[in-house]
Amino acid sequence: EISACLVGSEMCIRDRLSADKEITTSGGATFTAPVGWSIVTSGPLIIIEPPEADSHVVIFDSEAASAEAAIQAAWAAYKPGEKRPIRQKLSPTAREGWEEVQVYLYETSPNERAVAQATARRVKNAWTVVILNGKVPTFEKRGAAVGLMLGSLRPGTYQRESFAGRKAGALNAERLAQMHEFVQMAMKTLDVPGAGVAFIDNGKIVYEGGFGVKELGKPDKVDANTLFMAASNTKGMTTLLLAKLVDEGRIKWDDFVTKAYPKFKLGDARTTEQVRIEHLICACTGLPRQDLPWLFEFRKATAAYSMEMLGKMQPTSGFGEVFQYSNLMASGAGYVAGYLYNPKLELGAAYDEAMRKKVFEPLGMNSTTFDYGRALKGNHAIPHSDDVDAKQRVASMDLNYSVRPHRPAGGVWTSAHDLIRYVQLELAKGKLPNGKVFVSEANLLARRKPYVKV
Repeated sequence: EISACLVGSEMCIRDRLSADKEITTSGGATFTAPVGWSIVTSGPLIIIEPPEADSHVVIFDSEAASAEAAIQAAWAAYKPGEKRPIRQKLSPTAREGWEEVQVYLYETSPNERAVAQATARRVKNAWTVVILNGKVPTFEKRGAAVGLMLGSLRPGTYQRESFAGRKAGALNAERLAQMHEFVQMAMKTLDVPGAGVAFIDNGKIVYEGGFGVKELGKPDKVDANTLFMAASNTKGMTTLLLAKLVDEGRIKWDDFVTKAYPKFKLGDARTTEQVRIEHLICACTGLPRQDLPWLFEFRKATAAYSMEMLGKMQPTSGFGEVFQYSNLMASGAGYVAGYLYNPKLELGAAYDEAMRKKVFEPLGMNSTTFDYGRALKGNHAIPHSDDVDAKQRVASMDLNYSVRPHRPAGGVWTSAHDLIRYVQLELAKGKLPNGKVFVSEANLLARRKPYVKV
C-alpha cells in the first residue's frame, strides 16, 4: 500500500510492506525492512513504523563533520522539537564495513516507558544515523523485527565475506594453542574468573579442559568436569527429549497440546486451542516474555506453579505474527514431555527422570543434573557478578534458584565434558559416535524449523 504523506512541510511517501523488503538509503546503505511495517521516505530521512504506530526506527544519511552533528541533523529532520539530555555516550567497535560507531543513550523517566537512543555509523565522510524512539512494550514485542533492520544495515561498499568453497583447517596442536590463547584473552578482557572448554573437529572431540579458577580468591582450578549453570542451553536438551518421544510414537509435533496434557491452559482460550506441541518451542504464539513475575516469586514455586503462570499469560500479538522469546512456554514443553514419560509422577520429578534416562545417561552426560544440592556438593563453579564499581566479585546463588521451578527453560548444571557430547550429537544429526541412531534426523531437525523471521 503506497500513499502520499507529509513530514513537517515536506512531501513524503508511505509504503506499508506486504513482505520483507531490502531498502537502499539516499546515501547507499542497505537494510531489510520487515513485513507489516510502514515506511515513510522524505529525502535522506526514512521512518519505519510498526503496526502499533507509537514507535519509530529512523534512518538518516548525513555528511556532517562529526557523529554529534549527524545525530543532531537526524533529530531535526525527524522531530525538530525533541530535546532530551544525553545519559551516556558509547563508542563500540566498528564492524561489517563501518569505520566508526558512536551511540547516544538519552534520559527517559520510568513513567514514560520510553526508548530513546541514536547510533551514528560512519564510512569515509558519510554518516548513517539510526534513531530508536518510542515505547518499551512495543520495542520488546517487535524486538526481532528491529533486530532484522539493525542487523542487516550495511554501507553500500560492504562486501560480505564468504566461506563457500574454502576448506576448514584441522584443529591441530598449533590451532588448538591459538584457541586456548583466544579463550584466555577473552576471559581477561571480560573479567571472567574461569571457563570450561571443549572442541570438536570433524565430529570428534579433540580437547576438553578448563582455564582460570572456580572462585575468585581461591586456588581451585576449573577443569573439563567443573559444573556450570548452562542457562538457556537447557532448552535444546529439553526439545531433544520431545524429539525422542516423537520417535517413540508417544506424541506428534502437530498434536494439540491439550491432547497430550489435558490440563494445559493459557490465559486466552482461543490461543490455548491453537497451540500444538511444535508451538511450545517456536516463540511464535503471541505470548510475551513475562520473566519478572517468576524472578520475584520463586521461593515456594513448583513445576505446577510454572504451568499455572502459563494459564495467566495473555497474548500481545497475533498467533505467528512476531517472535517473542518465552521461558514459560519452553518450561511448559519440558513438563508436558515429563508428563508423557510418566503421568503418575509430579511434573518436575517426571521431567527430571525423563531427561536423565532418555538424554543425559545415553549420551554419557553423567555429571549433568537439575539437582542443585548435588551440583553444589561437587566440582562446580561459583557465581560471580559485577559490583557497584564494575569489579568482578563472588555473588550469591539466591537468584539462580529462581529458574528451578521453570528448569526445562534454563536450570541445568553441566560441564564442558558433558555438554560437548550433546553438541556432538547435534552436529551428527542424531547419530552417536559409534554410528548408532540416537534420534531420527527428521525429528532432530524438526526442532530447528523456522516459524518467524528474526
